[in-house]
Amino acid sequence: MTTAARRTILVGVLVLAMSLRVLGIGFDLPFVYHPDEPFNVAIVQSIFKYGDFNPHYFVYPTLFYYLNAVAYVPYYVAGTMLGVFHSRQDIGALTELAMGVTKAAQPSVVLVSRLVSAAASTGAVALTFVAGMRLFRSVAVATLAALMMAIVPTGVSIARYITPDSCVLLLTSAVLLAAVLVYEQGRLRHYVAAGLLVGFAASTKYNAALAVLPIIAAHFLRGGNGGLRDRNLWVALLCCCAGFVAGTPYAVLDARNFFDYLMIDARHYTRGHPGMEGDPFRWYVTYMASTAAVPYALAVLEMLRALFVRSKQLMLLAAFPVGYFLFIISFEVRNDRTFLPLTPFLFLLAASFLVNAWGVASRSANGAWRTCLHALIVVLAAAGLVQPGANTYRETAKLMHPDGRETSREWIAAHLPRGSRIAFESYAPYIDPAQYRTLSIPRIIDHDADWYAENDFRYLVLSAGLYGRYFREPARYPEDVAKYERFFERFRLLKRFDDGGYEIRIYEIARQPPAQLSRP
Repeated sequence: MTTAARRTILVGVLVLAMSLRVLGIGFDLPFVYHPDEPFNVAIVQSIFKYGDFNPHYFVYPTLFYYLNAVAYVPYYVAGTMLGVFHSRQDIGALTELAMGVTKAAQPSVVLVSRLVSAAASTGAVALTFVAGMRLFRSVAVATLAALMMAIVPTGVSIARYITPDSCVLLLTSAVLLAAVLVYEQGRLRHYVAAGLLVGFAASTKYNAALAVLPIIAAHFLRGGNGGLRDRNLWVALLCCCAGFVAGTPYAVLDARNFFDYLMIDARHYTRGHPGMEGDPFRWYVTYMASTAAVPYALAVLEMLRALFVRSKQLMLLAAFPVGYFLFIISFEVRNDRTFLPLTPFLFLLAASFLVNAWGVASRSANGAWRTCLHALIVVLAAAGLVQPGANTYRETAKLMHPDGRETSREWIAAHLPRGSRIAFESYAPYIDPAQYRTLSIPRIIDHDADWYAENDFRYLVLSAGLYGRYFREPARYPEDVAKYERFFERFRLLKRFDDGGYEIRIYEIARQPPAQLSRP
């Protein structure tokens, strides 16, 4: 196949990938539903507006914030040319009432950083294609893997949010390509680039430090047992540290604060997070089966084949998935975005399995048997694309219709008396504080029912985005479920919304009649 044809295929896959990620990217605006976005935006704006490169917050390292601050430069320049901005302070902050309850005065502020995530995620698709071409010299492997990356549900959905995960995906994909170059050529500049990229990845999210595994694997697969004596490996490891410090300089300049936050993050992942904890191995296997069962199953088979045929290319690809998966199942907290860095490696393995199986079938002497095997491989390849594609389609279609947060917000504005005292919990609809006397409570059950009545609250707004996590696992959270059920029974359900599968409940607290004075 000609170079022009390969480029045409790659461009087509990238257009598909970017289109899926941009479609619905502003689904909630001017409101912001994701709980992490407001805080991330605040840090980026602090860096850009005031030049304070120390975020004073290190639950995430800082390269992600710096990249987004750079994206503000063309945004600000365009705004000044249009007369929207006269100084950097004119860039509007977000108004956050509670976790998952936020409004953007300037929705474009949110869109510019979401587009950074979408571009980074699309870049990971391109790097997967290039890595596949370098490692296998096969357009079929590269194209199949890139297509899987383009449509994988978590990769598409997380690219619509201002979180570090898409940047991590981009950088781990770049590390993969660098590892291939280390394996193939092993020049010093490849080790330097690979080490810096690992450091940058870890400087975007700490768990990405394990991206060093494919570099180590490439080094020893190339040099054998004598690899420890090769100074290039130690140069690469030193560059890992340099890359991390370059991306998160205040890990050194504000070391005490950095390590305090690092311990907070470690405790969070080891102690648990309601709704995202327990039995991580089973959870991740279930997640894989429900999102892209065929590609992940084929990737496992290809890793087993790697041991049987002693393929160094496949062992290189398998090093990170094996090590990283063992790492993430050791923690109490589990979620889909933590799994995301595995996808380029696993999809290349799956594509390799399919293409190799096709070659084996093609060498079969029996024509009928060859035809049946080819048909089976086509079905597997189609299934590997249809399931994740269908999941992505359903998730994207949901974004195009308002959910319970939006319909309940509109109903509250239209039906509840102005000036009413309303308490709401995290992930509830945005209730205009200029129109109502509002109080946000992390969880409504943080106070007992009598407390709300005694403090003259008229309405309570509860969100399944919060209480749903307890009801999905009642055996794990029996006390929390019991508390919510007491609220459900105590107060009158005024209105319930479940549009888009997102439930919001509005309860009315009956006003007590004034006490009657008894006659003497």
